[in-house]
Amino acid sequence: MNIGAEPRYARIHAAARKVNRHRAIADREDPKRIIDSQDKMNTEPGKTEKVDMDSIATLLGVSKTTVHYAIHNTGRLSDQTRKRVLKLVDRMGYRPDGLARSFRRGRTDTLGVVLVTLTNSTHAHLLEGVESVAQQHGHAILVACSHGHSDVERSLVNVLLEKGVDGLVVVPSDPTQNHAFYKSLLKKGVRLVFVDREIPDLNAEVVSTDHEKGGYMEAQHLVKLGRTRLVCVATRLPEHRSTSVRDRLSGIDRALREAGLPAPTVLGTDPPGFAVHEQYGYEVMRTFLNKGAGDFDAVCAVHDGLAYGAIRALTEAGLRVPKDVAVVGFDDQDPSAYFQPPLTTVRQPMREIGMEAGRLLFRPLSETGANATRRRIVLEPTLVVRESSGAAKAREA
Repeated sequence: MNIGAEPRYARIHAAARKVNRHRAIADREDPKRIIDSQDKMNTEPGKTEKVDMDSIATLLGVSKTTVHYAIHNTGRLSDQTRKRVLKLVDRMGYRPDGLARSFRRGRTDTLGVVLVTLTNSTHAHLLEGVESVAQQHGHAILVACSHGHSDVERSLVNVLLEKGVDGLVVVPSDPTQNHAFYKSLLKKGVRLVFVDREIPDLNAEVVSTDHEKGGYMEAQHLVKLGRTRLVCVATRLPEHRSTSVRDRLSGIDRALREAGLPAPTVLGTDPPGFAVHEQYGYEVMRTFLNKGAGDFDAVCAVHDGLAYGAIRALTEAGLRVPKDVAVVGFDDQDPSAYFQPPLTTVRQPMREIGMEAGRLLFRPLSETGANATRRRIVLEPTLVVRESSGAAKAREA
């Protein structure tokens, strides 16, 4: 560019801005200047034209600034002027260019949420919580599902970041696989919150239930009912289990140790592909029974879906729940109260967890960054006693 020509361009842009200001002032002072745009609209069949603020301003004979003020309800315009502009905007089906606006503002007013599964009510309530906070801040959410695969999770996070989401809520599928990936994102200042589980040794924000306490509560409940030989139905091999499952099993171990009882038998393998919990619980328990399960009188499932499947396998084998085998789950999914028998379980406050995660993402920018202190919020679980454990009556502890 010819450096000497810059003052000329500057004068031209200044003049254009001045014209727009004068037109906007004229529009405020004389709303009758806004003409009936119907006569000016192109009504030829089959002919379409690009609709933007410039074309609306031209049709109305006003400035682009006036149209902007009317659409965004800013500036000093008369009610009559604003209504006439909005009437044409509605008639022509105009919508502001969100991408251009996001580029100018440096944000998209969207949050990304990556879940492990979409097949249970637990994550539905989590989404409700995140979305309720997002809506308060004028944001929408984009939802993706990793189906328990860490490579898919990593790819989805990258896609959401490419779309410019302002923050991420992630349920990590594996405790170790993506450690370096998330560490690099946090160093870059990406706003990220893990929910329900975490990645160890990573300085990240986390919102979860006290899983260890929840596991302790379900095992202690069974011990108080006189059950002494427990079997746990878990997911995946130990090295790939989520931190939430590990903590639940740890709580169960602690309750049994305190009662002077032997450690539980833990069932769980890496299934071929990601299986729904109900099917997985059924297959694991059926295999265990077919191989000669031995003597046991209670089952602790680390998810309600696993408990549903385990109960079916027990029933098919001629065992009565809860008379022969008591069963307790974890999560308190919506069907648990209506299952037969109604399932004793540990309730997670998933909607509140989602809301806390959303609030962390909307903290002032000054409180976040690569060197910021990360918060870890742990909410209390609740034992919900129903018929499947053999208790005298249903209650919440």
